[in-house]
Amino acid sequence: MSRIKITEYRAKKLILGDAYQGISFTEGKTALPKTGRFVVKVDQGIKKRFKQGLVVLDVPAKDIATVAVPWKKAGFTGFIAEPMLPHEAAEEQYLSLERVRSGIRVLHAREGGVDIEAHPEKVKSYLIDPARPQDVPGIPADFLRHLLDVFEKNFFAFLEINPLVVRGNEVHLLDAAALVDSAGAFFVNGAWSEEDVVTTQAKHPVEKRVAALQKTTPASLKITVMNPNGSLFFLLSGGGGSIVIADEAALKGMGKDIGNYGEYSGGPTREETHLYTREVLSLVLASKAQRKALIIAGGVANFTDIKATFAGIIDALTESAEKLRTAGVKVFVRRGGPNEAAGLAHMREYLEGARLLGSIHGSDVPLTMAVDEAINFVRP
Repeated sequence: MSRIKITEYRAKKLILGDAYQGISFTEGKTALPKTGRFVVKVDQGIKKRFKQGLVVLDVPAKDIATVAVPWKKAGFTGFIAEPMLPHEAAEEQYLSLERVRSGIRVLHAREGGVDIEAHPEKVKSYLIDPARPQDVPGIPADFLRHLLDVFEKNFFAFLEINPLVVRGNEVHLLDAAALVDSAGAFFVNGAWSEEDVVTTQAKHPVEKRVAALQKTTPASLKITVMNPNGSLFFLLSGGGGSIVIADEAALKGMGKDIGNYGEYSGGPTREETHLYTREVLSLVLASKAQRKALIIAGGVANFTDIKATFAGIIDALTESAEKLRTAGVKVFVRRGGPNEAAGLAHMREYLEGARLLGSIHGSDVPLTMAVDEAINFVRP
């Protein structure tokens, strides 16, 4: 069980239902309003958005899409537009709920806003039993009871509303951040789902494409872009071995030169390996490093067919071979597992013929051999 972030849009929809007038949009997927003025925000679980320029106020309906353009260029994909609520700063309150062992801890301040963290003395704390909720001065009792009910039914772990504007019995949630218990996904009957879970930062396009590929296969395909202009790029297989290999590069003082980290495992098909390798190679070719190496390595596989996955890797290498040669890229290999000898022989024959061979080894040499040789190659 873990706490995971969900979008502001989904959190507000759960709390307000049909009364919520916000719109979640990505390019080409949602009809935007034609009239009115709006607040437009990046909706990817990022804190202090206003101070990072990820919130724009008082946007005419016709300009909503335009406001999001620079955010899209920066790699963000989730956005919301909400009707602008004119209000005074003095109206802003702070409210948060957090699940703790003894109940739900509620923090409330009659003065909210982006600088509330600088004034902890203004925040009052209440420990509430959801079965016997107590009043919180300044918060309408009916709203608080409803909020606690939503919190419980939807497996919320944390909810922060800042600012909250209260006008009599009217309550306006101007900003909200929510964490849910991942174990609750089975019990909420689709009230929130994996599609509502967000990352804390914009993803690199390669990461997004690999994530989409992962959804189509029972195999494991993962990648994280570390340094787009790195000199060492990894095509790794198997979790434990992958960590050892990447750690070896860091221990040799090459941590900042690691272009990516990730793995393919669980028996991906030739085509799946081909598509995954193509994404890694796109990173290699885009890097501005003077010398670059691709390390194809991993431990001794239990199920992944070395010959089949190497065939997929060679398919991708063939597509980019000329560009890789022009860039001076060399390929260093250390791999073991089912069909190891045939797979390594095929890989050696290809790399030699394509003039891309750095080195190639089987399971008879240390796991770190290929990365050590690649480091010696890229170091000036």
